[in-house]
Amino acid sequence: MLHRFLEEGLRGKSATTIRTYEHAIKQFDEWLQGAGTNLEEYSRSDVQQYIDYLASKKKTAATINKIWSAIKLFSKWAGKNAAIEDISVVKQADIKKQAPKSLDTKERNRLIRELDRAGNARDYAILMTLMMTGIRVSELVALDRDDVETNERSGNLTVRSGKGNKERSIPLNVEARRAIQKYLGERSDEIEALFLSNRRERISVRSIQHLLGQYDVHPHQLRHTFIRGLVKENQDIAVIQSMSGHSSADMILRYSQPTEEDKMLAVESLFKS
Repeated sequence: MLHRFLEEGLRGKSATTIRTYEHAIKQFDEWLQGAGTNLEEYSRSDVQQYIDYLASKKKTAATINKIWSAIKLFSKWAGKNAAIEDISVVKQADIKKQAPKSLDTKERNRLIRELDRAGNARDYAILMTLMMTGIRVSELVALDRDDVETNERSGNLTVRSGKGNKERSIPLNVEARRAIQKYLGERSDEIEALFLSNRRERISVRSIQHLLGQYDVHPHQLRHTFIRGLVKENQDIAVIQSMSGHSSADMILRYSQPTEEDKMLAVESLFKS
């Protein structure tokens, strides 16, 4: 039954979505087996108890909501609409009201300093490209040399494989230009990929995650840091949206929400003037 659902119920979905839903339904099926039923015979009470079970295991609201989405889609496909009526699910926090986790000034400077001191031109260029352009790590690994134009006074990066297949252009500031030029200056190959792995192949997302993970940083934090920096500088939302590749201006607005650092600075500066 699960195999049929994956083929019929998820037709047209991405490979990532299919894997996520397959895992969710398999876990649900295992729980049902332990409760004395299965994917063909479960009822509404089984679904509610499973959702409650996940909550009792301290699963996050985001995780529970993803699993709930999978169960809903499966139930509708299986013609079991009654099993998903009036299910009480943990409410997920409104992402638009949350300030994304970005690096504060000390964290940002520490990361730049440590990677610079490490002396690896490629790693430093990767950091400066991510931090100074805000591109996604998947977009970075897809970059070719031809996607970067630099000279002494200006530079430009073209993202051709952005989310939704939308191409966009991002100016490169002097620090990003310098880092990329230094790295390419050390290259003697003709490989088109901008960033190469230690095996002289196009670098992978996993490799970049591992690289930054050594400094307790996730690549997406650099994207958040870039966008939040623009917001704090009161740059026009349309400009930020264009460079970040966000399809909705509402997604940009969440970066204006105060972080813990903002709150601390506000308290520390109280009555100082």
